[in-house]
Amino acid sequence: MKKIALMSLAAVAFNVSAHAVTFDKDEDAVALRKAHMHLIGTYFGEMGDMIKGKLPYDAARFSADADRLAALSSWSYEGFTEKRLTDDSKSKPAIWEKKADFDQKMKEFHGQALKLQQVAAKGDMGDIRAEFKATADACGSCHKPYKYK
Repeated sequence: MKKIALMSLAAVAFNVSAHAVTFDKDEDAVALRKAHMHLIGTYFGEMGDMIKGKLPYDAARFSADADRLAALSSWSYEGFTEKRLTDDSKSKPAIWEKKADFDQKMKEFHGQALKLQQVAAKGDMGDIRAEFKATADACGSCHKPYKYK
């Protein structure tokens, strides 16, 4: 399943570089958002497990995860350009009702992910912990107002 999601995102990322993604069907936008958020959760989860000691800290692996998170966060908005919802979408309509606020939160998340990427490259766990928390908080700032559980 992860390979399918990665291949799908790679294909979309290739197309995103040329132009913004548009969707003919609501299901396509929702599928992109779900795959994208799944990958963000995967990399956050692995980094979090290293910080919590559930996985041994591997500086190269952590840095690679931070690189991936920074890249993903750079186009997080793609699935939200148009109001596209399905019955199983976790996105609240408030995203499009308060689009400027949502976009600002996405921008802040990307900025924090870039900071985490820089700190992770240096490998100092003390600095990494603080920046990881700030990045997780920025990511989570959208969850309550804009995401169904």
